[in-house]
Amino acid sequence: MSAREANRLLGHIAAALVVFTVTAFALKVIVHPERAARYTPLVTFHAVTMFAWMSLLASQAYLASAGRMKLHRWFGAVSLALVAALSVSGAIVSIDIGREFGRPEVTIVNIAAFVTFIPLYVAAIAFARKRKMHAHRQAMLIGTLAFMTPVYARVTDVLGLPPQVAIGLQPPLTIAITLGYEWAALRRVSKATAAMLAFSVAVVLAMVAVLAMWFV
Repeated sequence: MSAREANRLLGHIAAALVVFTVTAFALKVIVHPERAARYTPLVTFHAVTMFAWMSLLASQAYLASAGRMKLHRWFGAVSLALVAALSVSGAIVSIDIGREFGRPEVTIVNIAAFVTFIPLYVAAIAFARKRKMHAHRQAMLIGTLAFMTPVYARVTDVLGLPPQVAIGLQPPLTIAITLGYEWAALRRVSKATAAMLAFSVAVVLAMVAVLAMWFV
């Protein structure tokens, strides 16, 4: 697969994640309308920054596919401010939710997502500077997939499933999406992708261990 085709495919994957995320949160509010009261200005701000990030991932991939690299790099620089905004707001929201509902596990799960995302975001920048563009794309994808646990949780809530199911879905879906993209692009698993996936799964396992010690 050419670089242009790989970027276009990443754009399609990112766009699908945006649609899935918006649908999951919308269904949650429709089925449980009382949860709409939780959308305070800070929560709304965080939601907007997360939506902006996921949309940016899609648009950046499409820009690269179209050869619009100058604009791609400009948005990449802007993303530094966006990542700072979503990280700070996300940390505050996660802590507030844990305190308000007496559910520290929610805080732990959300913080784990940032523990995965931020190092991979930094790695993506480093890969880009070294012209390792496939590893750059995969770092952005795997980092973004780390944010999907709360999205899966909205779906499991609507279906009446235990919250643990959402955590259980995180590793296999991340692996499936990442390796599916990897195989389509390279027809093999690169060392960089394997290492980043291992890091992502390790964070989830560490999070599960912390939760087990906390509640058992």
